[in-house]
Amino acid sequence: MACWSQAGVPKLVLMASLRKVASVATVTACLGVTIVTQTFEAPRAVSVRDAYLPYQVVYDGFVVLELFLDKNGMIVEKRTLRDPGAMVPAAIATVAGWKFRPAEGACNTALPSAITTVFVYRPRDNGPALVAPPKNFKPVLPNSPVHADGGPDYVPAGVLSVAYPNYPVNSVAWGSVVVQVTVNPEGRIEKSEVLHGTAPFKDLVLEALDKWRFRAANLGGRPIPSKMPIAFVFQTPLS
Repeated sequence: MACWSQAGVPKLVLMASLRKVASVATVTACLGVTIVTQTFEAPRAVSVRDAYLPYQVVYDGFVVLELFLDKNGMIVEKRTLRDPGAMVPAAIATVAGWKFRPAEGACNTALPSAITTVFVYRPRDNGPALVAPPKNFKPVLPNSPVHADGGPDYVPAGVLSVAYPNYPVNSVAWGSVVVQVTVNPEGRIEKSEVLHGTAPFKDLVLEALDKWRFRAANLGGRPIPSKMPIAFVFQTPLS
C-alpha cells in the first residue's frame, strides 16, 4: 500500500522513525487521502475461547507466556516466561484456539510483534493449597525485542505483582474469565475488557485485577500503552 507523509516523505522514512517514536499522532496520506494515525498500536487478542479445564491440585497456578505473532496475527513462537511446574501445556493448548490482531504501524501497516499472556489457575477452596499468590512470585519481564525480520524494537508489558480473585460465596460453579487489560505507560490498568466469562466470577476477577501491577511495554526504550489478555480459571471447591 502506498503511503506518504504530508510533506511527501516516503513510507520508508516514516517506518524508520517507528523504532524511535511511539503513540504519537502523525498526519499521513494513504492512497492520496490525508488521515491522522498512530505510529504504533500494540497487538491484542480479538477472539478467545473458554480457558476452563478440569484439574486436581495446583499449588502455584500462575503461567506467563510470550507469544510471537507474524503480520497476520498468527502465533509463530511461544516462550514460557513463568513455569510453575504444571499447567503450561494447558495454557499453550488454550491460546492455540485464540485469535490475535498484530501490531500496526503507519497507515495501518501490520507488523510482527509479541504479546504477554497470563493464565491464573486458581487453587480450590478448602483444598491442600493456599488460595493466595505464591510467596516466591517474582516479576515476570519480557526482555528482548521481537523479530528482527521487519518487526519494531518493541518489548511487551511485564507483570510485577499479582492477586488471586475470591471465590463466589455459597457457590459450587466452575468456569473461566478472560480479561484483556490495557496497561498504560505508568504500568497501571487503564481499561479492562471482558472477552469471556459471566457473573459471579467476572466481578471478582475485576476486583482482583485492581491489585495487579505491571511494567509498561516499550518501543525503542520508551513506555507505551499495550494490551495483555489474562485468563482466570476456577474449580469447584472441595466439599
